[in-house]
Amino acid sequence: MRAIQSASKLKLLEIMNRLDFFAAFSNDERRFLLDDKLRLYSCKTGRPVFQEGDMDTSLYLLLSGTVRVEKGGQELGTVRSGEIIGESSFVTRKARSASVIAATDCILFRIDNQGLRSIGSALRDKVKDAIIRGMAKRIVHLNERLELHRV
Repeated sequence: MRAIQSASKLKLLEIMNRLDFFAAFSNDERRFLLDDKLRLYSCKTGRPVFQEGDMDTSLYLLLSGTVRVEKGGQELGTVRSGEIIGESSFVTRKARSASVIAATDCILFRIDNQGLRSIGSALRDKVKDAIIRGMAKRIVHLNERLELHRV
């Protein structure tokens, strides 16, 4: 995975405007996050975004592409653009519980706990609320998958 330094702010704002994660954010809040708190990364197909056991506790928002979630070499699921990954380690500050591998070329936003702590409380609450919504969406999806397997 490598950092992207030269992305157009206008293009990134257009992408942010389409993502549910940023639905409750004003344009000024989105610009502020782009200017200082969110880092942009790319990851090539087959390369890890992070690996099980890593101590990186950053949260990633998948802007484009698809990733596979694996544990112990077994695939657990797929995450698509617009969804978050790494939320468990971000919240608990514990080692990664699974690996995430790029299934296609991916572009991701990264935010770490230090970046989150450095923003004002109102914006920090919006970020936290978006993370909670993302986690709740994931739980609903997993429950639906479990129901399908029971039938």
